[in-house]
This record gives sequence, structure tokens and C-alpha cells, in this order.
Amino acid sequence: MKRIDLSSPTDKQLKTGYLHYNTSMVVQLLQNFCKSPEGANAGVMLVLPDGRNPMQKEFNIKEIKLVENKLINAAEKYRCVILVE
Repeated sequence: MKRIDLSSPTDKQLKTGYLHYNTSMVVQLLQNFCKSPEGANAGVMLVLPDGRNPMQKEFNIKEIKLVENKLINAAEKYRCVILVE
């Protein structure tokens, strides 16, 4: 699995390329987000898949990325979005 170097200057869209996450990968990714002011002050949002079974209670992480917050007058300018499947 190829790792993405997130220690380079922060872009507006930081994202990962992993398909299978473990706890150390998630912690490393969040620590890298916190190295920038945008990532350190970002809100966190979990995005569930469309058309999911309402009985489904467990999900795998598909992608974690830092995106610009599009909400007007939001407290944070960026959001850490965790997309699950």
C-alpha cells in the first residue's frame, strides 16, 4: 500500500488513498491534518452512504479528507470529512 506524504505544504484538499484503515493509519492521518492551522481547527463530519440499509450499524471508512466548509457564517473554515461505506 503506497502512503501519501501529508507533511508537504497543506493543500485545500488533503486526502488519503487507503482502502483499508487501521487505528495507526487514522491517528497518523489526523496528526498530519493537525500540523496545519486549517486541519487543526477543522470540524469533523461523518458522511453515510446513500441508499444504505437502515438496519446497518457498522461501516468501513472509505475516505478521510479535509475540505473547505461551504456553509455561510460557519465557525470553522474547513471540515474533516469521513466517508464511510
